[in-house]
Amino acid sequence: MLRTGLVLLLVLGSGCYYGTMEGAHTLGEGHMVFSGNLVLPAYLNAEERAEAEDTREDYLGVYPTFRFATGATENIDIGMSAYGYGIGPHLKMSLYPSREVNAISAILDVNYVLPTQVISPRGCIAVGRRFGRSLQFYGGYELGYGPDLANIPEDEEGNDDWDQIENTLFHGAKIGCIYELKPRGGETSYGALVPEGICFEFTAPFDLSRSMIVAGLGVIY
Repeated sequence: MLRTGLVLLLVLGSGCYYGTMEGAHTLGEGHMVFSGNLVLPAYLNAEERAEAEDTREDYLGVYPTFRFATGATENIDIGMSAYGYGIGPHLKMSLYPSREVNAISAILDVNYVLPTQVISPRGCIAVGRRFGRSLQFYGGYELGYGPDLANIPEDEEGNDDWDQIENTLFHGAKIGCIYELKPRGGETSYGALVPEGICFEFTAPFDLSRSMIVAGLGVIY
C-alpha cells in the first residue's frame, strides 16, 4: 500500500511529457519489465532558465515517468505508462523481432491526465540498432497533444488553475541508449537488486521558446 501511494505521489508530481525513455527494440514474447525514469530539463542559457523560473512560461522542472510493459509477441509490447500528471495504456509495434540487430517501431501512449480529466495521446517513430548482446542505440521523433503542462495558469491565490489550462501540440526529437546489465541468454547469475538495464536519453523539444535539452536517466527491472 505504501509503495502504491509513493508511485501515485510521484506521478502527480510530474510536470511534462518530453522524452519517451523507450528504445526501438521490443521486449520479446513473455518478457516483462518495469522502468522508472527521472527526467531533467537542461537549459542552454542561464538567463532563459532564470526567466522561465520567474515567469513560469515554458517552464519545465524535474519529473519522473514510469512504465510497465510485457512482450505480447516478438513484435508487440503492451503495458501501462505514467507521465505528465497522467496514466494510461502503452503499445509498441516493431517491424522486426526483438532480438534482431535493427529495429523500426511505432510507440503509442494514451494517458488520462488526472487534474484536467482529459485524454492526452502521444506517438513516436523510433529506429534502433544493437551492438553486441548488451548495448542498443536509438533515435526517434515524438508527437503528442494534450494540456500545456509547461504553461499552467494561476488563479488569484497563486494556485494552479486547471480549468484555464489550454491544450497544445508538443513534439521533439530524441536519441538514447540502453545498456543491458543482465543480457538474456547468458549463464551469469545476478543479485535481485541489480537492474536489468539502464537507459540514457536526450530530447530536443521543438515547440518551446526556451533553448533546452531534456535529459533522462532510467532503470529497468
